Amino acid sequence: MTLRLSGAVHRAFTGRPPAPADPFLVRIYSDMAELYGTAFDQERFEHANRNTFTDMARVLLDALPPLTDPVDLVVVASAVPDFDPRQSAVSYLTDALPGTPVAFTLSDQGDAAPYTALRLAGQYATEGRTKQALITVVDQTTVPANPGPPRQGTDARDGAAALLLSAEGPGAPAGVRQYGGLTPEDAHALLREALPGGLSALLLGGGLDPERVTVPSGVAVEPASAEFPCSGVWGLLADRLPHFAGQRRPVVLADFVPQGTGEAKAGELSFCVVDFGSTRA
Repeated sequence: MTLRLSGAVHRAFTGRPPAPADPFLVRIYSDMAELYGTAFDQERFEHANRNTFTDMARVLLDALPPLTDPVDLVVVASAVPDFDPRQSAVSYLTDALPGTPVAFTLSDQGDAAPYTALRLAGQYATEGRTKQALITVVDQTTVPANPGPPRQGTDARDGAAALLLSAEGPGAPAGVRQYGGLTPEDAHALLREALPGGLSALLLGGGLDPERVTVPSGVAVEPASAEFPCSGVWGLLADRLPHFAGQRRPVVLADFVPQGTGEAKAGELSFCVVDFGSTRA
Protein backbone atom coordinates (compact mmCIF):
# COMPACT_ATOMS: atom_id res chain seq x y z
CA MET A 1 0.00 0.00 0.00
CA THR A 2 1.18 3.52 -0.84
CA LEU A 3 0.42 6.19 1.73
CA ARG A 4 -0.93 9.41 0.30
CA LEU A 5 -1.13 12.88 1.80
CA SER A 6 -4.79 13.19 2.71
CA GLY A 7 -4.41 16.29 4.88
CA ALA A 8 -1.83 18.76 6.14
CA VAL A 9 -1.93 21.78 8.46
CA HIS A 10 0.62 24.15 9.98
CA ARG A 11 0.16 26.55 12.86
CA ALA A 12 2.32 29.19 14.55
CA PHE A 13 2.14 29.76 18.29
CA THR A 14 3.00 32.91 20.22
CA GLY A 15 3.83 33.04 23.90
CA ARG A 16 1.38 32.25 26.65
CA PRO A 17 -0.01 34.98 28.88
CA PRO A 18 2.56 36.04 31.49
CA ALA A 19 2.67 33.56 34.36
CA PRO A 20 5.27 32.56 36.93
CA ALA A 21 7.54 29.77 35.80
CA ASP A 22 6.68 26.35 37.16
CA PRO A 23 8.89 25.83 40.27
CA PHE A 24 9.32 22.16 39.40
CA LEU A 25 10.75 23.00 35.96
CA VAL A 26 12.89 25.78 37.40
CA ARG A 27 14.45 23.26 39.77
CA ILE A 28 15.02 20.72 36.99
CA TYR A 29 16.79 23.19 34.72
CA SER A 30 18.74 24.83 37.52
CA ASP A 31 20.09 21.44 38.56
CA MET A 32 20.79 20.47 34.95
CA ALA A 33 22.68 23.69 34.27
CA GLU A 34 24.79 23.24 37.39
CA LEU A 35 25.55 19.63 36.46
CA TYR A 36 26.87 20.65 33.04
CA GLY A 37 28.70 23.76 34.21
CA THR A 38 26.46 26.30 32.55
CA ALA A 39 23.82 28.79 33.70
CA PHE A 40 20.04 28.62 33.84
CA ASP A 41 18.43 31.82 32.58
CA GLN A 42 15.24 31.97 34.64
CA GLU A 43 14.26 35.40 33.31
CA ARG A 44 14.39 34.10 29.77
CA PHE A 45 12.35 31.10 30.83
CA GLU A 46 9.72 33.41 32.37
CA HIS A 47 9.33 35.21 29.03
CA ALA A 48 9.58 32.15 26.76
CA ASN A 49 6.69 30.91 24.62
CA ARG A 50 6.30 27.75 26.72
CA ASN A 51 4.08 25.90 24.26
CA THR A 52 4.48 22.19 24.93
CA PHE A 53 4.37 19.61 22.17
CA THR A 54 1.03 18.49 23.61
CA ASP A 55 -0.40 22.03 23.45
CA MET A 56 0.52 22.26 19.79
CA ALA A 57 -0.66 18.73 18.92
CA ARG A 58 -4.08 19.55 20.36
CA VAL A 59 -4.41 22.60 18.09
CA LEU A 60 -3.28 20.60 15.05
CA LEU A 61 -5.91 17.93 15.68
CA ASP A 62 -8.60 20.59 15.89
CA ALA A 63 -7.42 22.02 12.55
CA LEU A 64 -7.55 18.69 10.71
CA PRO A 65 -10.83 17.25 9.42
CA PRO A 66 -12.51 14.96 11.98
CA LEU A 67 -10.82 11.55 12.01
CA THR A 68 -13.19 8.58 12.12
CA ASP A 69 -11.11 5.73 10.69
CA PRO A 70 -8.50 4.12 12.97
CA VAL A 71 -5.03 5.65 12.98
CA ASP A 72 -2.37 2.92 12.98
CA LEU A 73 0.80 4.95 13.44
CA VAL A 74 1.69 8.24 15.19
CA VAL A 75 5.11 9.88 15.00
CA VAL A 76 6.16 13.12 16.68
CA ALA A 77 9.29 14.49 14.97
CA SER A 78 11.34 17.37 16.34
CA ALA A 79 14.84 18.82 16.34
CA VAL A 80 14.80 19.55 20.10
CA PRO A 81 13.08 17.77 23.02
CA ASP A 82 9.95 19.12 24.67
CA PHE A 83 10.91 21.54 27.44
CA ASP A 84 8.39 19.96 29.85
CA PRO A 85 9.42 16.32 30.45
CA ARG A 86 6.21 15.59 32.36
CA GLN A 87 4.07 15.74 29.23
CA SER A 88 4.03 13.32 26.31
CA ALA A 89 2.53 14.39 23.00
CA VAL A 90 2.52 10.82 21.71
CA SER A 91 0.54 9.67 24.75
CA TYR A 92 -1.95 12.47 24.21
CA LEU A 93 -2.34 11.63 20.52
CA THR A 94 -2.69 7.93 21.23
CA ASP A 95 -5.62 8.68 23.53
CA ALA A 96 -7.18 11.37 21.32
CA LEU A 97 -7.12 9.49 18.00
CA PRO A 98 -9.39 6.63 16.94
CA GLY A 99 -7.87 3.17 17.01
CA THR A 100 -4.88 1.90 18.96
CA PRO A 101 -1.91 3.38 17.09
CA VAL A 102 1.73 2.50 17.48
CA ALA A 103 3.28 5.78 18.63
CA PHE A 104 6.83 7.05 19.07
CA THR A 105 9.01 10.15 18.80
CA LEU A 106 11.95 10.94 16.53
CA SER A 107 14.66 13.36 17.62
CA ASP A 108 18.46 13.77 17.67
CA GLN A 109 18.39 14.12 13.88
CA GLY A 110 17.85 17.86 13.66
CA ASP A 111 15.63 18.96 10.80
CA ALA A 112 16.02 15.56 9.11
CA ALA A 113 13.58 14.01 11.61
CA PRO A 114 10.38 14.57 9.54
CA TYR A 115 11.93 12.85 6.53
CA THR A 116 12.90 9.84 8.63
CA ALA A 117 9.34 9.78 9.98
CA LEU A 118 7.92 9.67 6.45
CA ARG A 119 10.36 6.95 5.45
CA LEU A 120 9.38 4.82 8.43
CA ALA A 121 5.68 5.38 7.81
CA GLY A 122 6.16 4.21 4.23
CA GLN A 123 7.91 1.07 5.45
CA TYR A 124 5.09 0.34 7.90
CA ALA A 125 2.60 0.69 5.04
CA THR A 126 4.64 -1.55 2.73
CA GLU A 127 4.60 -4.25 5.41
CA GLY A 128 0.82 -3.92 5.72
CA ARG A 129 1.02 -2.56 9.27
CA THR A 130 -0.36 0.93 8.57
CA LYS A 131 -3.40 2.15 6.64
CA GLN A 132 -3.52 5.59 8.22
CA ALA A 133 -0.70 7.52 9.90
CA LEU A 134 -0.29 10.92 11.54
CA ILE A 135 3.10 12.66 11.60
CA THR A 136 3.55 15.85 13.60
CA VAL A 137 6.60 18.09 13.16
CA VAL A 138 7.34 20.49 15.99
CA ASP A 139 9.47 23.65 16.38
CA GLN A 140 9.87 24.83 19.97
CA THR A 141 11.91 27.84 21.08
CA THR A 142 11.83 27.24 24.85
CA VAL A 143 15.24 25.74 25.55
CA PRO A 144 15.99 27.07 29.04
CA ALA A 145 19.04 24.93 29.74
CA ASN A 146 20.95 26.59 26.89
CA PRO A 147 22.08 30.15 27.76
CA GLY A 148 22.42 31.03 24.08
CA PRO A 149 19.51 32.37 21.98
CA PRO A 150 17.17 30.00 20.15
CA ARG A 151 18.45 29.15 16.69
CA GLN A 152 15.33 30.76 15.16
CA GLY A 153 15.99 34.10 16.90
CA THR A 154 14.94 35.48 20.24
CA ASP A 155 11.49 36.66 19.09
CA ALA A 156 10.55 33.56 17.09
CA ARG A 157 7.22 31.82 17.51
CA ASP A 158 6.80 28.11 18.05
CA GLY A 159 5.40 26.14 15.13
CA ALA A 160 4.02 22.72 14.28
CA ALA A 161 2.77 20.82 11.24
CA ALA A 162 0.61 17.72 10.94
CA LEU A 163 0.70 15.33 7.98
CA LEU A 164 -2.17 12.88 7.68
CA LEU A 165 -1.37 9.88 5.48
CA SER A 166 -3.84 7.30 4.19
CA ALA A 167 -4.84 5.38 1.06
CA GLU A 168 -6.67 8.37 -0.40
CA GLY A 169 -5.38 11.88 -0.97
CA PRO A 170 -4.07 14.36 -3.54
CA GLY A 171 -0.37 13.49 -3.28
CA ALA A 172 1.97 10.62 -2.44
CA PRO A 173 5.23 11.42 -0.57
CA ALA A 174 6.81 8.34 -2.11
CA GLY A 175 10.34 9.51 -2.87
CA VAL A 176 12.11 10.10 0.47
CA ARG A 177 15.92 10.05 0.32
CA GLN A 178 18.55 10.84 2.95
CA TYR A 179 22.32 11.11 2.39
CA GLY A 180 25.00 11.71 5.03
CA GLY A 181 28.60 12.86 4.83
CA LEU A 182 27.97 15.63 2.29
CA THR A 183 29.55 19.06 2.12
CA PRO A 184 27.13 21.91 1.37
CA GLU A 185 28.41 21.96 -2.23
CA ASP A 186 27.89 18.21 -2.58
CA ALA A 187 24.38 18.53 -1.11
CA HIS A 188 23.36 21.22 -3.60
CA ALA A 189 24.80 19.26 -6.51
CA LEU A 190 23.05 16.04 -5.47
CA LEU A 191 19.75 17.84 -5.05
CA ARG A 192 20.04 19.40 -8.52
CA GLU A 193 20.66 15.99 -10.06
CA ALA A 194 17.78 14.34 -8.18
CA LEU A 195 15.03 16.78 -9.19
CA PRO A 196 12.34 14.98 -11.21
CA GLY A 197 11.03 16.14 -14.55
CA GLY A 198 7.84 18.20 -14.71
CA LEU A 199 8.55 19.72 -11.31
CA SER A 200 6.01 22.23 -9.96
CA ALA A 201 7.85 23.63 -6.95
CA LEU A 202 10.97 23.18 -4.83
CA LEU A 203 10.50 23.97 -1.13
CA LEU A 204 13.82 24.53 0.63
CA GLY A 205 14.54 24.35 4.33
CA GLY A 206 17.57 25.42 6.30
CA GLY A 207 21.09 24.93 4.96
CA LEU A 208 20.05 25.17 1.30
CA ASP A 209 20.52 28.26 -0.85
CA PRO A 210 17.96 28.84 -3.66
CA GLU A 211 20.71 30.49 -5.72
CA ARG A 212 22.72 27.27 -5.74
CA VAL A 213 19.96 25.01 -7.05
CA THR A 214 19.25 25.48 -10.76
CA VAL A 215 15.71 24.59 -11.79
CA PRO A 216 13.91 24.80 -15.15
CA SER A 217 12.02 27.95 -16.03
CA GLY A 218 8.56 28.09 -14.47
CA VAL A 219 9.48 26.04 -11.39
CA ALA A 220 8.83 27.92 -8.16
CA VAL A 221 11.66 27.83 -5.61
CA GLU A 222 10.43 28.80 -2.16
CA PRO A 223 12.62 28.97 0.96
CA ALA A 224 10.95 28.22 4.26
CA SER A 225 10.99 30.78 7.04
CA ALA A 226 13.98 30.55 9.38
CA GLU A 227 11.44 30.97 12.17
CA PHE A 228 10.40 27.33 11.67
CA PRO A 229 13.58 25.38 10.81
CA CYS A 230 12.09 21.90 11.32
CA SER A 231 8.46 22.41 10.27
CA GLY A 232 8.92 25.23 7.73
CA VAL A 233 8.90 23.29 4.45
CA TRP A 234 5.98 21.18 5.68
CA GLY A 235 4.13 24.39 6.50
CA LEU A 236 4.67 25.58 2.92
CA LEU A 237 3.34 22.26 1.66
CA ALA A 238 0.28 22.47 3.93
CA ASP A 239 -0.51 26.07 2.99
CA ARG A 240 -0.31 25.35 -0.75
CA LEU A 241 -1.74 21.85 -0.80
CA PRO A 242 -4.87 22.71 -2.86
CA HIS A 243 -2.72 24.61 -5.38
CA PHE A 244 -0.23 21.75 -5.78
CA ALA A 245 -3.04 19.21 -6.05
CA GLY A 246 -4.60 21.25 -8.84
CA GLN A 247 -1.35 21.41 -10.79
CA ARG A 248 -0.90 17.60 -10.59
CA ARG A 249 2.90 17.85 -10.85
CA PRO A 250 5.65 16.75 -8.45
CA VAL A 251 6.76 18.94 -5.54
CA VAL A 252 10.13 18.47 -3.81
CA LEU A 253 10.88 19.38 -0.19
CA ALA A 254 14.50 19.43 0.99
CA ASP A 255 16.60 20.22 4.08
CA PHE A 256 20.33 20.13 4.70
CA VAL A 257 21.53 19.65 8.29
CA PRO A 258 25.17 20.78 8.59
CA GLN A 259 27.40 19.20 11.19
CA GLY A 260 29.85 21.90 12.17
CA THR A 261 30.76 25.04 10.21
CA GLY A 262 32.37 25.80 6.88
CA GLU A 263 32.16 24.28 3.43
CA ALA A 264 34.35 21.32 4.35
CA LYS A 265 32.12 20.07 7.16
CA ALA A 266 29.86 17.12 6.33
CA GLY A 267 26.13 17.18 6.81
CA GLU A 268 22.94 15.32 5.91
CA LEU A 269 20.71 16.05 2.93
CA SER A 270 17.09 14.92 3.14
CA PHE A 271 14.53 15.39 0.41
CA CYS A 272 11.07 14.15 -0.42
CA VAL A 273 9.22 14.00 -3.75
CA VAL A 274 5.47 14.40 -3.35
CA ASP A 275 3.78 13.02 -6.45
CA PHE A 276 0.57 14.88 -7.28
CA GLY A 277 0.41 13.39 -10.76
CA SER A 278 -1.81 10.39 -9.99
CA THR A 279 -4.44 11.94 -7.74
CA ARG A 280 -6.74 9.72 -5.71
CA ALA A 281 -9.37 11.52 -3.64
